[in-house]
Amino acid sequence: MKASVKPFFLIATLLWAVACSHGAKAPAAIAPASAAPRAGAAALSPGIAQIARWAAELSPSKRVYVARIVSEGQAHRLGFRTLELSDANYDGANAWLLMESRTVGTVVLAESLYVAKGTGMPLYRVAHTPDSQIDTRYTPDSVVTTFSGDSGGARVALPDEAGLVGNIYWLEPVLATLPLAPGWKDSATTLFVGPHDHARVVMQMEVVGQDSVEVPDGVYDCWAMNLQVGETQEHLWVRKSDRVLIKQDTPVAGIAGAKVQLLLAAGQTKPAEGK
Repeated sequence: MKASVKPFFLIATLLWAVACSHGAKAPAAIAPASAAPRAGAAALSPGIAQIARWAAELSPSKRVYVARIVSEGQAHRLGFRTLELSDANYDGANAWLLMESRTVGTVVLAESLYVAKGTGMPLYRVAHTPDSQIDTRYTPDSVVTTFSGDSGGARVALPDEAGLVGNIYWLEPVLATLPLAPGWKDSATTLFVGPHDHARVVMQMEVVGQDSVEVPDGVYDCWAMNLQVGETQEHLWVRKSDRVLIKQDTPVAGIAGAKVQLLLAAGQTKPAEGK
């Protein structure tokens, strides 16, 4: 058993580090980007007006999470994850800048997303790894992604789609604007783009219960939620008082019973204002 701990830990660390919305392989069950929405998805998917409202009702924030791998009753720290929403300007327009980063030892992976404040639509997204960069630019009629470094220098152009969100991380600050309650559910759509394949990804959110969750700052009443992304179901605990995500469990692909867990770090009981 002891001999297998280190290889298991290294594999889990690698999976967590590279599991960014750009870097993950598109699940086979996700329809190609050119396909029509899956049955039932359109009825749940937020309209353009609702996406604009999301952007209008947000405020700057910064959250730091401790990441750990949990398996067979044991937990091992992987690193830290930071999510920050700040005021910005992109191409002369008022925008939100959402920055997500993961630190594992000396390795940092980061993704930035600019979203128009007036419409809630994504404008520009860039993901950095130690050996590559992925840039996505959104225009009224196209989504153009460029891969550089070890990603191979590919360029992929797709038709734009009204109502897209830029990435899965955008859903976290949006939680503060949603009318969460027992039985609530909704969905949003984003694009997965790889050098050789692409897909439209429907992310379905649902409140499944209520729970008390302990994090370093204390015990809080939470909405328990499921987030279905393709074939992966993540479990979220969202603090009722301010709609902040304080805990998240994500299964580790290929490792039965293992999960990556994010816990809100100490010192963040109250939302950061103006930072």
